[in-house]
Amino acid sequence: MNRQLNLFYPQWQGGGPDRSTYFGALELKLNYLKNMELSEIKVSLHNAKEVKNDIFAYDEILVQMGTARALLDEKKPDYIFTIGGGCDAGILPLSYLNKKLNGDLTVLWFDAHGDINSPLSSKSKHFYGMPVRVLLGESDSRILDLTYLDLLPQQLLMLGLRDLDEAENKYIKKHSIAVLGVAEIENNLETVIASVKAKRNHNIYIHLDLDALDPEEFPYVPVPSPGGLKLKTLSVLLGMLKKEFNLSGLGLFEYQPSGITSMGLLEEVVRIGTGAAGAT
Repeated sequence: MNRQLNLFYPQWQGGGPDRSTYFGALELKLNYLKNMELSEIKVSLHNAKEVKNDIFAYDEILVQMGTARALLDEKKPDYIFTIGGGCDAGILPLSYLNKKLNGDLTVLWFDAHGDINSPLSSKSKHFYGMPVRVLLGESDSRILDLTYLDLLPQQLLMLGLRDLDEAENKYIKKHSIAVLGVAEIENNLETVIASVKAKRNHNIYIHLDLDALDPEEFPYVPVPSPGGLKLKTLSVLLGMLKKEFNLSGLGLFEYQPSGITSMGLLEEVVRIGTGAAGAT
């Protein structure tokens, strides 16, 4: 039987002083994860203010990533469902799975933003804008020392992008990273399936930043961007992906508290995330 890790990792410092993704993670835990066995990464609630090595809250983030690395080394899971927190909470689980699967992995990165700045190119110095670049092996050396196996650009499929910094846009084009925009996805979901199959990997990982969604339908994110995916579109697509491919991990990120105790999409994501271990 596959070893599944349900990882509660409410790291918030990647978004700057705003703690909303920490409290969003707590709301997810309360409303959707009540009866679930969770491994939790304790995060600092200290009011971080310092930018170090071009990363805001560098020291806190480094310590928390070290804790996550130690947990992954101890548990040695085959499948990981990660509940954040900010997007950067997904770095180590994904890097770990990439190593475990010897790079036989396609990453579906659902996000309105590129998340592909380096510490130097980032204007905000917020770490939640850097996780893809870390995963590709370009970041602060001490952070990279905690990762497992770098992704290759051809392993990435970025979905729903619509709010990119100029440096991110240049990097994506330079490295020929595959991107499917909102209109392409909405017009034909089979385009996504075909794009994944073209990668010729046996496993997939789904990184879901909820700002990939249209804020008119789902506004509960720190950095909404107009014109995102419809709730129904994402719901149908997630079901298709689970049916078509071997899901090795899923991460749910960037949720702000809504005060709503039950939402269909979140229930579905948790159901897929917790029930996919060993699925083919």
